Amino acid sequence: MSSIWNEVETENIYKHILITEGEKHPLYSLENLEACADYILAELKSYGLKTGVHEFKVDGFNHTFRNVEGFIGDGKGPELLIVSHYDTVRFAPGANDNGSAIAVMLEAARVLAKVDFKGNVRFVSFNLEELNPAQSEQVTKLKQSHSIVDEQGRYLSWKTAAMMKRARELYDKLMYSGNDQEKAMSMIISELKDDLQENELALLRDEETIFKGLTLTNWPGRTALMGSGAWVESAMLKKKDIMGVLCLETMGYISKKKNSQKFPEQIPPKMFEIFDTQEDLTVGDFIAIIADVNSKSLATSFCEQCQDDSISLPYACLKADFGFEQAAYAALDILRSDHAPFWRENIPALMITDSANFRYPFYHTQADTIDTLDFDFLTKICKATVATAIKLCN
Repeated sequence: MSSIWNEVETENIYKHILITEGEKHPLYSLENLEACADYILAELKSYGLKTGVHEFKVDGFNHTFRNVEGFIGDGKGPELLIVSHYDTVRFAPGANDNGSAIAVMLEAARVLAKVDFKGNVRFVSFNLEELNPAQSEQVTKLKQSHSIVDEQGRYLSWKTAAMMKRARELYDKLMYSGNDQEKAMSMIISELKDDLQENELALLRDEETIFKGLTLTNWPGRTALMGSGAWVESAMLKKKDIMGVLCLETMGYISKKKNSQKFPEQIPPKMFEIFDTQEDLTVGDFIAIIADVNSKSLATSFCEQCQDDSISLPYACLKADFGFEQAAYAALDILRSDHAPFWRENIPALMITDSANFRYPFYHTQADTIDTLDFDFLTKICKATVATAIKLCN
């Protein structure tokens, strides 16, 4: 069977990232965003897959967004999903987040399209993983109306920049301590109000209104993960049978340096099963495989393929003993991708990642470019993805 995944071509992975690299933001580069969706669709179609789009709207924003899909199979029985997202944050070229995942997904689709096997595999690239454009637009307009930033989004004073950074750090601390967004905003205002200028306080009070009603469990599909949230909601209404999801996320960077790898405080290295990497996991040379309580067997399947002699992909695998709700209150970092809406519905799903900001120094920056990525690493990830799909479908 290894002859199948050895069909993976590193050159194809590089080409996909080269073509899709560039800011793809719903407010500032909508044309690029749509062009990327068109490219993914065209590639899937060229491999002989059945292609389609899942359209969705965002309240308060006048545009119809697309999740793009390709399908292999006869439609009988459960489906394995291999997914990515194709939007970026502002200014970021997104070669790693999430061009690396788009490329691995497309190359896996090309190889699997040539294989005669039983089962169904659906490839989906989601839109708006990063943010809700309506909320982002509201906040941007508020910052400008309160004379906080200029038209380019730059803070108009150093003091304001420092204060907003302080507010952001406090917000993160409160959220990761298990507070809902609405409560966190209220606590920030209470703690900082004596140090805030009038316009800064007005901005935070307006933001408090925008995020009213948001909790640690209802934010997927409301503040981020918009495309996957809408897709899962539609799938549940259709009673779609999903055997599992391989969620590919920010996965192309490795480092051989000591202390290049960090972890969320709530998820220490001792919780991970490892293969072919340092026991203390301080060197970022592995792929992280994140599974909740419903996804352990799926994680085992992926790990087994990583250990195949023809792949030999180092990994650190977390098989958590909890599901979506406990993760939301105790380990929020492991919900930061499109697997989260699936976990919320108790559907087995893996987040497969290089761990993003816990390793990648160029995360969400203008330096997220193709020259930072390791293509031997990405090739191994693609081979493991193909091998897992073949095993599960057979």
